[in-house]
Amino acid sequence: MTNNIEQIRPKHLAFNLEVDEKSGTAFGVLLASEVRSKLKRAHIDKALSEASLLEWRIAGSIIDTLLDYYDQKVPCRLAIASRCDATFEVVLSEDHMAAYIDVVPAQGGVDLSVENLREGLSANLVAADLIDLASLKAVVAAPEARRITVAIGRAAMPGVDSQFISLVAQDSIQPSGEVRAINDSIDHLAGKSYVIVEPRTAIMERLPPKPGKDGYNIFSEALKSSPGIVIPWSRNMTGTFFDKENPEIIYAHITGHPVIFEDGGRIDTSLEFDKIDITTGHVEFDGSVLIKGDVHPDMKVKATGNIFIKGIVERAQVKAGNNLIVDGGVLGDPNMDVPGIGLPEYDCVLEAGGSIEAQYINLAYLNAGKNITVKEYIFNSNLKAGKRVAVGNKGGKGRLVGGETHAVESVTAKTLGSQAYSVTKITLGYSKVVTDLFRKLDFIRDQRVNQAKKLRNLLPPAVPAGSEEIARSKDELHKIRKIESSLLILQDALKEIDRRRRRATPQEHDHPTPFISAKSTSYPNCYLEINGASVRTKTEQQAIIYVKKDGIIVRRK
Repeated sequence: MTNNIEQIRPKHLAFNLEVDEKSGTAFGVLLASEVRSKLKRAHIDKALSEASLLEWRIAGSIIDTLLDYYDQKVPCRLAIASRCDATFEVVLSEDHMAAYIDVVPAQGGVDLSVENLREGLSANLVAADLIDLASLKAVVAAPEARRITVAIGRAAMPGVDSQFISLVAQDSIQPSGEVRAINDSIDHLAGKSYVIVEPRTAIMERLPPKPGKDGYNIFSEALKSSPGIVIPWSRNMTGTFFDKENPEIIYAHITGHPVIFEDGGRIDTSLEFDKIDITTGHVEFDGSVLIKGDVHPDMKVKATGNIFIKGIVERAQVKAGNNLIVDGGVLGDPNMDVPGIGLPEYDCVLEAGGSIEAQYINLAYLNAGKNITVKEYIFNSNLKAGKRVAVGNKGGKGRLVGGETHAVESVTAKTLGSQAYSVTKITLGYSKVVTDLFRKLDFIRDQRVNQAKKLRNLLPPAVPAGSEEIARSKDELHKIRKIESSLLILQDALKEIDRRRRRATPQEHDHPTPFISAKSTSYPNCYLEINGASVRTKTEQQAIIYVKKDGIIVRRK
């Protein structure tokens, strides 16, 4: 049989290029020839070029097959190139708020026109008045287009809820400018003044809600907006009253210190001290407190409103229901032993339901419901903030060194860590309560899993299918049932732990993207954690931001 095939095959082959203009197809033809010749890819490319077909779609794999047939002396006629018109696809976003076009350019065929694109969009029900003509022209002019936006809708804009605008100094603290002493040093005690308002002073105004703006999708279908809602005033606004002529403004009813919160304000009776020491004793007051000097060691100050301290706080405990402002610094025990691992027992403690401000922090524990703002430095301290920690505002050194710092939204400083590579821990994202709960649940879950493994090891091996059941005594059967019952209880406990963990996990949209930033330098040996992802810095970095992306912490300059 093989001999017959060999006899049929011609001695030589010749290559011809045939072009069918009607179908737009070019054929490579191998014909029997009496003349010996060579055929390589370059010869075929030259033939295509001379026929002005290099812009057509070339079938490279078919040409390879043609060359194999040539080597085997097999006559054939194969389509090696085709003329193709430009094509496009209209892609609509899932929410029908945008239309895109993908284009496959012409290869020797007809190019697209703006009218072609219009017809394609119309066939997909895209409203004609929303099609961007300039984008269509750009698609036609481009050699190749991928996901070009050619029509967009307008999202419905929700209305704005009632807004509460403070009419007194922000945070009830009125800046009075830095006062320099004769030796050109800054006198922090003269930096700010404590605000006292008189009766009938306007405290806060509530602006009415604003309506939303309707939108539309790419089909020109209306998207209804939701109006803003009226946010009620707080119920805790003692010392204030509403004017009948303008019920959207609250006024001071008594002389006192204004305490401002998100949905209202109140006027606190005010208590003033030159200093807090053994001559005054501990202070606990339902209102706001002004301390013109220092809070001395071992003293305690507690107030339901704002606490404003013009001096320093040294080894003392201060707790404010709202904001806590320290014009000077916060000092713990300088003789305290700082362990290499973990934190010491701090005897200097500051807590605030609102925010805490200070010039510097050293060896202290701070806990703020909102923000912690420090001008100069934080050394070997433990900070917890419900929103942000910022170090280095208003021209300060901005150094965060040692200790542990936790915030929900961000931690910003000029320098993180130190040239001595001090261990500096920063945790960001989930609140400390949630983080601690996760660790506790994970610990309990591991214990339950280990208990289940030990119990399973006590069970006899399963009887293979088709084998006879092993006769067991009453005591053995009782023991097996007891173990199986305990395993069911452990299984339910594991499901409950997983359920509690899912419920406690914040959603991504609950908070803005958390970040840690060093505006100047980030030194090695900083332990950073953002929403469960952690990393230890190993090199010195300049002007850097750390964020969580795809489950890991990455650097963004």
